[in-house]
Amino acid sequence: MSSTASSSADNHRKPFLDRLKARLQPPRFLALTRAGKFFILMTIGVGFGAINTGNNLLFLIFGMMLSVILASGVLSEAVLRNLRLRRHLPRRLEAGQPAPGSFRLINHGWWPALSIEASEQNPRCIRGPSAGREVGPKSVPWWKFWRRQTDDERRPLAAAYTLRIGADSDSKVRTHYQLPERGEYKLTGLQLTTRFPFSLFEKSRRFAAPSKVTVLPAALPAEQWLGRLDSRWGDTMKNKRGRGDEYFGLRDYRPGEDHRSIHWKSTARRGEPMVRETEARQRRALLIILDNRAPVEEPAAAHRARFELGIRHLAGLLHSLDRDGYRLQLRSSTGDVSPERPGEIDALLRHLATIELARRSAPPPPEDSDNDLPQSRVRIGFEDVLGAAQKDETRLSFEALPEESS
Repeated sequence: MSSTASSSADNHRKPFLDRLKARLQPPRFLALTRAGKFFILMTIGVGFGAINTGNNLLFLIFGMMLSVILASGVLSEAVLRNLRLRRHLPRRLEAGQPAPGSFRLINHGWWPALSIEASEQNPRCIRGPSAGREVGPKSVPWWKFWRRQTDDERRPLAAAYTLRIGADSDSKVRTHYQLPERGEYKLTGLQLTTRFPFSLFEKSRRFAAPSKVTVLPAALPAEQWLGRLDSRWGDTMKNKRGRGDEYFGLRDYRPGEDHRSIHWKSTARRGEPMVRETEARQRRALLIILDNRAPVEEPAAAHRARFELGIRHLAGLLHSLDRDGYRLQLRSSTGDVSPERPGEIDALLRHLATIELARRSAPPPPEDSDNDLPQSRVRIGFEDVLGAAQKDETRLSFEALPEESS
């Protein structure tokens, strides 16, 4: 009872802290561009010169430079004040691959908005190999005048630029979402940025728009694993007509059918076109057991890299088996997952997206129940934790994967 009460109190406290944090957050975020830093230094220099010499011309120049700074702040605020931002997330995200998305910018003002960039705020990984880490460009302190950033450091999760949005209108701009690693990510919100009018300052406005996305693992070809499965099992017969190689029977020709399926000997004997039917092949139902335990109690970086390589090969294996018509089920220490509909394995890939490498002493995946046994089983993991193969079971180890595939 005490733990339940404390958890409910924490749940009530979180909204209050979120509201307090939102109130304390500044309404705008301002950063100096490189040109702006030089302009500020020049303004300060001219101001000192005017005060020390008393020269009226320097005072005039100093006043004009201050007016430019003031005008820059007023005009940039006029651009951002009446804008609203919405996102349209991609339907499917795969690690390291760009996926199409879009932003919708809405201008409620009586004047157009110029030079606008819409972007996602830095997301945080909440489940997966990068759990707890933030993805995106790091904020640069204002005093680092000549700090150089690489392209990866500058690129947000998704960004799109538009030159102009008309008064009382909206605009849809396309972008690409791209995250480097698999996992479940929390999107904290959206951001509008402008350098209008003089590119001296970069002013940003943030919008709270929490959401979550799941990044699927990038698939690698799994020919080695597929070869082992095909050599052991192959296909079985369904004992009904369908696509296959073995003879099933003859029937009358229907208009529009492929002439290559006509059985000419029977056609000549009967005097009517006859079609040869083949027997369909039955693909096996596979239970894939992923043992996510490491071979040691404290996994090293090499073990984690090998595990990630195995996850990518497993994703490729699932794609290949699904295309070949296998009925799939995935099991790990976190539960069982089956496709929502035949031919759709996104549920299995979402399960792979968030699974993490566990210690050697962690519980293994549960064994089969007696009332629902699949036809065949594939057990995948590190060689030291898989154990001996059972009847009608194939073991695929991470150690056997080629290094160059990573």
